Amino acid sequence: MAIVKMKKFRLFALEKDRKPLLKELQKFDYVHFIKTSNEENEDLKEIQIPENINLIKEKSQKVKWMINYLSKLFPKEAKEEISNSSIGNLLFVQVEQQADKYDFNKDYETLDRISKEIETNKEEIINLEIRKKEIDSWRNIKEPIENLKTFKTVKIFLGTVPKKSFETLKDSLRNFDKAYIEEISQDSTMVNLVVLGSKLEEKELKNQLKTHSFTELNFDFKGTFEEEFERIKLREEEIKKANNKLKSTAERLLKVIPKLKVQDNYLDNILLRENIVSNFKKTDTVDIIEGYIPADMEYEFKKLITRISSRNSYLEISDVDKDNPEVPILLKNSGITGLFASITQMYALPRYNEIDPTPILSIFYWVFFGMMVADFAYGLILCLVSGIALMVGNFSESTRKFLKFFFALSFSTMIWGLLYGSAFGDLIKLPTQVLDSSKDFMSILILSVIFGAVHLAIGLAIKAYILIKNGHFMDAVYDVFLWYLTLVSLIMLILAGRFGFSEFTKNILLICALVGMLGIVAFGARDAETIVGRIGGGLYSLYGITSYIGDFVSYLRLMALGLAGGFIAVAINIIVKMLVSGGILGIILGVIVFAFGQSFNIFLSFLSAYVHTSRLMYVEFFSKFYEGGGKAFKKFRVWRYKVKLTFNIKKQFATNKVSKYLNNFSWKKFI
Repeated sequence: MAIVKMKKFRLFALEKDRKPLLKELQKFDYVHFIKTSNEENEDLKEIQIPENINLIKEKSQKVKWMINYLSKLFPKEAKEEISNSSIGNLLFVQVEQQADKYDFNKDYETLDRISKEIETNKEEIINLEIRKKEIDSWRNIKEPIENLKTFKTVKIFLGTVPKKSFETLKDSLRNFDKAYIEEISQDSTMVNLVVLGSKLEEKELKNQLKTHSFTELNFDFKGTFEEEFERIKLREEEIKKANNKLKSTAERLLKVIPKLKVQDNYLDNILLRENIVSNFKKTDTVDIIEGYIPADMEYEFKKLITRISSRNSYLEISDVDKDNPEVPILLKNSGITGLFASITQMYALPRYNEIDPTPILSIFYWVFFGMMVADFAYGLILCLVSGIALMVGNFSESTRKFLKFFFALSFSTMIWGLLYGSAFGDLIKLPTQVLDSSKDFMSILILSVIFGAVHLAIGLAIKAYILIKNGHFMDAVYDVFLWYLTLVSLIMLILAGRFGFSEFTKNILLICALVGMLGIVAFGARDAETIVGRIGGGLYSLYGITSYIGDFVSYLRLMALGLAGGFIAVAINIIVKMLVSGGILGIILGVIVFAFGQSFNIFLSFLSAYVHTSRLMYVEFFSKFYEGGGKAFKKFRVWRYKVKLTFNIKKQFATNKVSKYLNNFSWKKFI
């Protein structure tokens, strides 16, 4: 990975050329527009977004809704329809051509009607379910509901009462001469019951029921509860059949999903063209457009402007200020290091005056991740799972990159597993063992510290390189060399006894350490305005040596996590061995414990390695040189289709109009 060099441009073009110019620039793609300033000329005017943009937005929303609705209704079929289509092989100009041929409005009206009917049916189904549940509680009453209302002297109440009030209600009704209560059904909280009483006592009976939280139910159907229950079931079946018919009609629209995808891409790009004009300024007849382009595309950019605007434009292209934080960042992907780009970008994009740390990060990340897991079997499982998924799965580009990332990490895990001689902990002892995790604690600890020292040293070296690259040589001496001198001298002094250094050597190292520390105090806060501030800031900078101690300690997690995962695996194996000695049942339990335990440990090991390796990169490594905060280069195109332009494609389309377009394109880039 590397930061692509940028050029800044300022274009003066006639207003009448705006639409064809933007259209061609969108084909070009590699243009990052910025807000044009009117500091030089206050008379410059804003360009208003076209009035028809709301109509385009409405169309775009309709198309997106159609795609989402069909994908939700038929997730598997929609995915297959897209994967089996040829939309992924379309050139940008072909997207526009195909979009013009398809009018989606008729299909939208059909799908809109279907969705509304399905939604209405869904609501009715919900209401019917509630109604059916309610009726089901009263099916023990065999008498038609209308007959219960025809008694001249008897009043019948149907309703519910809380369970806790039922017995007291029964007791209270004994005070009435002619009252009868019967439980019909009940659930966890309520009792459904029927109460009969004399119409002469109707008012008193109502008051009594109300006192006990009785809720009267009024059923507005005719016939028995059983008949009503069956009618509801019948209506549900009718609705289900209607829904199936509607879905069948909608399913026929699956074939237009590829066309909708093309339309979606087309409309999004139109919206992008229409919205981008808000960044421009204008006079009465001239548009002023500013932005950035990759430096290696300067020639073809000039060629494009000349072709569209002829002599009616003026183009200025200048070098960028490398210290300007507004310069957009475009990273150039390459091979395996590109798989680790997400780790860097998750932290922040580099600034233009920095370097992209991904190539170096990828090496250490690969090594550290494997060391933290350090199990051959775990690495092999990760390799097989990610590898098979890549071969048979139909994933998005981002998902495939994520799977490739872990596929690469699996090899590091297997290598460290071979070095540790570990496969499912101690279940399989490998003959390749170099380090025994149960004995060689000190060796693994020293190795972890060495890795940490190298990692930190490279981080400081990168900082020195960036400073020198940007013309700050003395800053590299003050902020890097003095720290090298101090840290190396102190480390050598600590190890002097182990290596048998002479007193003279020790004195030289001590002098070097003192020179380094005095230098840090003197120049650590060299920008301070006062002597006191400079000395105070310098002492605070020297205090930063404690952070280096913490950094070295942090790298012990390389040892700790690898050993922890191994010990957990060993513990699982011990439990399994105890279980399998207990007969058939023990063997079955042992297999279950082994599968679950090792699976959980695999997940935990990979998660821990991912998190803690990222932490080492962000906190310990990046803190030495990396500021980040770069702004991403925004290409002038909504990407839906990626097609690599090759000479084969050029040959394939040599006989049609597309060849004219291809002839004007650089074969260095992708669209």
